[in-house]
Amino acid sequence: MAFLISACAVPEQRGGPDPLQFDATAMEGANSAVVAIPGALTSIRVLFPLDAVASRNRAVAYYRLPGYDGRPEEEWVDIDRAAQRIARLVQENGLVRIDLVGHSTGAVIAIEAAKVIRQTSPNTKVHLHAISTALPAPQPVLAGVRGAAGTVAAAARAGSLKPRVVWLEYYRRLAYGPGAETDPQVAQAADALVAANDDRITLPSRGLGRRHTRALRQWRNKNPERLSGAQLDFYHGAVDPVFPPRITARFVDTLPGAKLHLIAKNGHLLLLTYPQVWDRIIAEIRSP
Repeated sequence: MAFLISACAVPEQRGGPDPLQFDATAMEGANSAVVAIPGALTSIRVLFPLDAVASRNRAVAYYRLPGYDGRPEEEWVDIDRAAQRIARLVQENGLVRIDLVGHSTGAVIAIEAAKVIRQTSPNTKVHLHAISTALPAPQPVLAGVRGAAGTVAAAARAGSLKPRVVWLEYYRRLAYGPGAETDPQVAQAADALVAANDDRITLPSRGLGRRHTRALRQWRNKNPERLSGAQLDFYHGAVDPVFPPRITARFVDTLPGAKLHLIAKNGHLLLLTYPQVWDRIIAEIRSP
């Protein structure tokens, strides 16, 4: 089922509205900014806790993905073009600091944006905050395989083949890992999460998942040394069923000066299951 495989991925066509959403007046008056990028098949709404850091000197911008938040559905997302657009925002506004916050594939866009900014605006302070980051090829393909197997298991547990029923069942494991099926306390938390978000969990239209995943499957993380000088923090669930923590740790070790923060008993949806991640990121953004 494409909607499952694409739950953590990202290609962008030329033309169309600016994918970045921000208050132009606030941006013009700021000397720093936060750019937040959601994961595939996700609205920028999940990143709205970052509105709390807006101030006279700090603006907040959101990168919208195709099919969400007013962006045309037929567009594709291109990781490199997205990174270039974010870097251009820094140049055009002469920002002295940029905080990049990305979830899953949004974290990959943030990584590539950080590389470009370090090259084009070397005097700008760059801080990357990656939540449940996606990983370089071939991991996105393997994530798809794991997701397909998880879908079959979810259908068996739910006793149904209806896409929404199966997705809601798999959503529990996506959020909390295998504990959602074996640990009563975790299962209760998973049930509560699904109940709280049931009206906001929607299945994507046909083909949208593919437009949100193709580029990620080809991503290789070229030139990681270009991240040198940036501050890199990665937050990852210790039982993430999409991108396993051991493989994530090996990836983070390849990045200059990067730190990995593993969150126990959490899966791929840290931004929903571990609200303290926002407290930590907001504190980092507000720090000098």
